[in-house]
Amino acid sequence: MFPRTILFLASGLFALLLQAQDAVNFNSLPPLAFKEALAASKGLLLDVRTPEECNEGILAGAIVLDYSAPGFMEGIKKLDRDRPVYLYCASGGRSRQTMTRMKGLGFKEVHDLEGGIGAWTAAGQPVVKEGSGSKR
Repeated sequence: MFPRTILFLASGLFALLLQAQDAVNFNSLPPLAFKEALAASKGLLLDVRTPEECNEGILAGAIVLDYSAPGFMEGIKKLDRDRPVYLYCASGGRSRQTMTRMKGLGFKEVHDLEGGIGAWTAAGQPVVKEGSGSKR
């Protein structure tokens, strides 16, 4: 019975380690941590808001892929799954849902801007007019 107990405990520990790794590779970051992580990485910055929302400003260098547009998931599937992705929307709901979908598609690392662009601007971080980013 003793070896069974060790095996059970070892498998439980392994599962916890996998969850801890997911917490690192798939998480929501507050604005300043998001900015630092993005700056330290060669990641893709992805805005999943509507074009109307983007007209008010986007994060510099962001690619826009409208969450509500037909073909949104097809656009997501075309992205490099091995490259870190940094997502945001208006308040965090759509980007969190996108992060969950991307995890299911096999993306290795996805980070969501906690509180969305609203939290970003409330933290005094800059935005640029939509034409300064990239569209997809």
